[in-house]
Amino acid sequence: MLIGKIIQLVHLSQQSPLRGVRLVSEHNDHGYGVLRDDAGREVFFSHEVVAGPRGFDDLRRGQAVEFTLDDPFLRAASLQIVAGHGQLAPAAT
Repeated sequence: MLIGKIIQLVHLSQQSPLRGVRLVSEHNDHGYGVLRDDAGREVFFSHEVVAGPRGFDDLRRGQAVEFTLDDPFLRAASLQIVAGHGQLAPAAT
């Protein structure tokens, strides 16, 4: 698997409504993103390729991820968070 960092996330529920398109704001697990791999290439991915219990909702900008590439389109075929990297630190109390 290849390693990259997420540089952009777009949740569809945060988008402005488009005429003739219905978005359900209660469901924030749909969207797409872009990551940058070690070679500096930008790779597109959509919500359905993200592994994990909450999938797309678990992703954060700057987070390290492992992915497989769907050549020749620079599109991720699968994506998962790298364990121990890019995780948010717990809030101090």
